[in-house]
Amino acid sequence: MVPDQENWKRKYTELTLEVERKQQSEERYHEQLRSLVDHLSLGMNGISGSLDTELTQLGEVLKEQNRKRIPSILRQIKKEVGQLDMERQSSRELLIRILHRWTQQLRRANPAPSVANLIGSIDTRVPEATEHLYALAELISELIEIQAGMLGNGAMPESDQDFELNSSQDSDIETLGASMAAELLQMIELLQIPAEGVEQARGLVLEIEQGITLERLPAILSSLVQLVRLANGNTQEDFENYLLTLNSQLSFVQQFLEESRNDELSAVQTHSQLDSQVRRDVRNIHRSVKESEDLKTLKQSVSQQLASIVRAMDSYRQQEQERETRLNRRYDDLLTKVEQMELETSKVKARMQEEQLRARTDPLTGLPNRTSYDHHLSSEHERWQRYGTQFSLAVGDIDFFKKINDHLGHLAGDRVLRLVAKVLKHNLRSNDFIARYGGEEFVILFPSTGAEEALQATEKLRQAIADSPFNFKGERVEVTLSFGVAEIRDADDPEALFNRADQALYLAKQQGRNQTQVGGKG
Repeated sequence: MVPDQENWKRKYTELTLEVERKQQSEERYHEQLRSLVDHLSLGMNGISGSLDTELTQLGEVLKEQNRKRIPSILRQIKKEVGQLDMERQSSRELLIRILHRWTQQLRRANPAPSVANLIGSIDTRVPEATEHLYALAELISELIEIQAGMLGNGAMPESDQDFELNSSQDSDIETLGASMAAELLQMIELLQIPAEGVEQARGLVLEIEQGITLERLPAILSSLVQLVRLANGNTQEDFENYLLTLNSQLSFVQQFLEESRNDELSAVQTHSQLDSQVRRDVRNIHRSVKESEDLKTLKQSVSQQLASIVRAMDSYRQQEQERETRLNRRYDDLLTKVEQMELETSKVKARMQEEQLRARTDPLTGLPNRTSYDHHLSSEHERWQRYGTQFSLAVGDIDFFKKINDHLGHLAGDRVLRLVAKVLKHNLRSNDFIARYGGEEFVILFPSTGAEEALQATEKLRQAIADSPFNFKGERVEVTLSFGVAEIRDADDPEALFNRADQALYLAKQQGRNQTQVGGKG
């Protein structure tokens, strides 16, 4: 009887240790699951505020092991992911409007019925082409052929007479070219161009800004088609695939949690049954010892009860082994998913960083835009409030810019903006910040700089612009800037600082332009 008791105690101790190992294994599984959710949160960060909140809540719930809230959070996350897919339609609608305007301009350039019918058939395919980017390049190629035929640089299926442009219509062709250039530049801005196509896109933008001629138009449109093909299936398709993968990962997480919960409930139930049976058999042994008067009968009864305990423990051990096998299999699957998500997250994060940079960059000049300026100004203002570090702000505006646009055209005006931005950036100090505020207005932050030093730095910029050899068709074009400068002072908020610099700019305009004025301290 004593050996049986020792055997029972040993097996009971082994099972207790095994339960502890299972609990430790469960903790590792939950840790890997939290890691997966952390990577999902990292990859999707910044795409949607509500989605960020839901993913953060999912991470907290997993940390607290509050399984009751998980299904509702997962349903909300799937809803948010679906909402993101709808937002891409806004960009598509803008592209549709651009292409429709292009076809309308081609109709106005040559209203011949045969041309109108051909363009009309293309126009009806615009929505489908923008929905499936692989069809967009083909549609633009057809528009290129029509355009080239109208300008005498390509073959057309209709007669040449239908597309002939009179030499007396040179002014109409020039107007059409300027309008086309504006539309093409806007289309390029809409394209999600990968890194390998950025230089080609910049070169194309510069070429378009120089003006579209009949000879260069086919080559320009051909380059545009190449950019469309580069962008085809790039950012949008990658992000759509990532969203689909995310849905799959979320489904897997939900399945993992449900199966783990069911296994845990089953393990608790099995452990409870084992405990009840062991206690029942021990009570029976105790009763048999107390009531038995025959040693042989007692031995037989105790042996039966101990055998029952051993069978119960063997059954429990087998169930635990099967449960551990299932957990290990799910654990391996989870590790694979985590590795996949780490790779996908790194790609999406890199793409999101590119998109965030695009969102803070002015597409025409390449300078930071007003959003980026607001962020930097807020940071400088906070630093000044905390540490008392002075800084100054300059607001600059191109003199008589409307005349440049009216007399030389908007393409020349855009070129002026780009060149002014380039000269200003080249002559800035290394720690200064410049942005295009809007229109022909620029803002410059001078960190750790007082008004007098900022005045000197601004004068250097103003003189650099005045000395630059702007010209149009070989004729000198005078381009100058007026500036207003203001230094941060007590009780200033960002708006008050800007207003004082803007008032100084207004004073510089009133006093003859092409000069810098410093905002008053009062």
